[in-house]
Amino acid sequence: PYEISGTLAAAVEHAAHDAASDAGGEAVVLLSPACASFDQFKNFEVRGEAFRQAATAIDGVKPIGGPL
Repeated sequence: PYEISGTLAAAVEHAAHDAASDAGGEAVVLLSPACASFDQFKNFEVRGEAFRQAATAIDGVKPIGGPL
């Protein structure tokens, strides 16, 4: 199933919640933007920063490979 989240922050939050519900324990979950968002952000750098902020705001998120 899929859902329309409306914003990148909401989509990241929903994805993280769904992943945590399914994973349990010490699972590794990759969160990654998956489609174009030309109408929402000035460029890919702004979108990437918004995604980074949304992902790191989730309780329990531990970046792999260094700080975000």
